[in-house]
Amino acid sequence: MLRRTYSRFIFETIGDSRVFHHQRFINDLQTDCPTCKSCVETREPYSQHWNNDYGAGTSHQIKMSFVERLLLKRIETERIEAFMLCNGSVSGRTNDFLLEAGMEAVPQLLRFLSFGADKLEVTIGFYVNVKKERMYYESSAMSVEHHLDIVESVDMLFSMLLEKISNYVLLQQRVPLEACDIKRMKVTVKRHVSPAAVQWRSTARLPLQYRVKNCDTGTDNRAHIDTVLAQICQSPSHKFNVGLLPDAVQANFYCFRVCASTKELYAVPYLLRHDDVDNTPTFLIHSDIAGNFQGLQEIRNVRKFLRADGQDRVFECRKCKSRFGDRVQFALHKRIDCGRGFMVWHIEEDAIELHHNCLPLPKGYFKHDWFGLGTKKTEKIN
Repeated sequence: MLRRTYSRFIFETIGDSRVFHHQRFINDLQTDCPTCKSCVETREPYSQHWNNDYGAGTSHQIKMSFVERLLLKRIETERIEAFMLCNGSVSGRTNDFLLEAGMEAVPQLLRFLSFGADKLEVTIGFYVNVKKERMYYESSAMSVEHHLDIVESVDMLFSMLLEKISNYVLLQQRVPLEACDIKRMKVTVKRHVSPAAVQWRSTARLPLQYRVKNCDTGTDNRAHIDTVLAQICQSPSHKFNVGLLPDAVQANFYCFRVCASTKELYAVPYLLRHDDVDNTPTFLIHSDIAGNFQGLQEIRNVRKFLRADGQDRVFECRKCKSRFGDRVQFALHKRIDCGRGFMVWHIEEDAIELHHNCLPLPKGYFKHDWFGLGTKKTEKIN
């Protein structure tokens, strides 16, 4: 039986204060989120809720100082696309390594590589030792088109890889997955970057959780949009500043938040200028992985955009008959074609891998033992 989980995000007015709550339901049992809660005066714009609890809803964002930008530039210059995670970062059982890699190490790496990129093509591979046999299992490439899709994409690739490994070793070796030793993995990432002049228009897409709703959206170049809004969209600044909007601009604005406790993605009001949601232009504020303002995207059906998916539907894959209670996971499952492109290689027991132009990634920033495998040959200068 699938576990039914859903959330409610509500605002409550108490006296002169407006309180935001995140309520979590698991099989109709309610719990209050300990991190997503804020209180401001009712006269304040909704943006004050998110300014006051900045860390609670932005745990998915990263800091990109000059040093990190230089590192990313070097990765581009040396054409580094493969990254190895060694077992020195985690001591103990395979489960501990996979848990830390899936929840922290790989998402952190992909967030870093997504900075300034339109999308990523991600392939994940596990080095597996079982009964004195060495194997390498690798997924097919998954396209990650929004930085807010990283966690779900990694989760799907990990789950599918482990399912394939479990089935293979049970059939070929007659042992369960628990008998496997997995303490090394490789992540291959192809970054797709558009020229700066067209980058915003090519990346103006919603996270998958909202794309699967088939929401009616527009770009920032519709004729009826106020000149002030057009200028903001065409000249993105570091932050979206409410103070730049004159009172004459009658529009509503929303932004995304990510719960620090449950990692749920949700949209919240940022500035509401009019109560008539059906006839008031509504825009989504886009930010990059570092929290920098990217632009505005019009949402033409805000009710459908904000409405949570029903929890009483189960999605079944027609090809492999797998069942999903989450529309996003079902979409990701179809994106990798049920894992049909996954591969396994057998490695000789005494084989040694040699990699040139390796780039150790700074552990002070990444917190894990990553190193990049360069492909660009160093030219000798006479």
